[in-house]
Order: sequence, then C-alpha cells, then structure tokens
Amino acid sequence: SSGGTLFLDEIGDLPAAAQAALLRVLEEHEVRPVGATTVTRVDLRVVAATHRDLAAMIEDEAFREDLLARLAGFELELPPLAERRVDLGAMLAEIAPGATFAAASIRALLAYPWPRNVRELVRAVERAAALAGTAEIAPAHLPDEIATAKFTAPVVAPPDARREELVALLEKHKGNVSKVAVDLGRVRQQVQRWLKRYGLDPERYRT
Repeated sequence: SSGGTLFLDEIGDLPAAAQAALLRVLEEHEVRPVGATTVTRVDLRVVAATHRDLAAMIEDEAFREDLLARLAGFELELPPLAERRVDLGAMLAEIAPGATFAAASIRALLAYPWPRNVRELVRAVERAAALAGTAEIAPAHLPDEIATAKFTAPVVAPPDARREELVALLEKHKGNVSKVAVDLGRVRQQVQRWLKRYGLDPERYRT
C-alpha cells in the first residue's frame, strides 16, 4: 500500500515490459489497478534484491540503466552463505527453533558449500527437522550430498598470481571489467573488489 515498503525479489529477472512498467511507477508515483479506469497515487519505499550482475546486464542491454538509476540508493552486497558460515548457528535456530543437532550434522552443514544459498539451507533443515521429529537431527536426516560433505583445503594462489591474471585479462579485454569477470567465472562485484585490493585501474587499459 502507499506509504509502505515494496520488496522486489530477483529484480534482474524482470522482462523488458515489466521493467518499463516499474520505471513508470517509480517516476510518476502512480499505478492503475487491473480493471480500473483511474490511477492511484502511491508513495513507496522500494527494496530490490538480485543474484545477477546488473551492471553487466546493462552492458548486454538486458536491463534498463534508467531503472537501475532509480533503484540504486543504498546498496548492500550480501556474500554467499559459503562465505559467512559464522552465521549458520543463528540461521539454524531461526529455521528450526528448539531442534538439536548431532555434532556430525553440524560438521556436515559447515562443510557443505551451499551452492543454492539460504533457500537450500532452509529446505534441507526443515526436511531434516520433520524427519527427526523430537530426536536430534542426525546426518541420516540430511540430504545425502550434505550429510557426506567434507572440509577441503582451500587452493591458495601463489603470491601475486591473481594480480598477474587480472592484468593479463584487463589487457586482453581493454579494461572491460564485465568481460574479465566472465573469463574468471566471477560476478563483476568480486572482480571490482580484487581490482581495488591490487590497486588496478581499468581505465589504464582502455584504448
């Protein structure tokens, strides 16, 4: 309703027509309900989320730059679950309040890489809690791929190897960060963090 907050999940998945419609609402502060003949004034706070790289989508003409400009106020990048396992305990208490977990289950949950992030965690824990009932959640209650997860030693790149790789790709793509990100299989924001860490300016490579 007007005066409230509108949360738009996966804004990057909006088709072109829906992007245009949303932009009109944000610019004109008006909506026309289905079947109505008059418009309604709205004053909303918009919160949008996406797993996509919107800057890269703009370069590919898959997302409207003017819409992103309307949405981009305060930006918060949430790291994937695999990079914030310290939050796992609080999440488990919220997903399955009162449930207890066997030590082996906790180890498996911490070791699993969570490629589908929090949604996957919620589904797995809710399923495990339902199977366990009043008993503690054992590895047998978890999906097999999670129950058998093991910690693996991280692959550490030699000193400056990442920087050399970034320099080579910046030269190859003439400073186009989006193309560098594609070659690395990373999102643009991650590459930008690396560039900042190593003091690399993409502008120097653009001709």
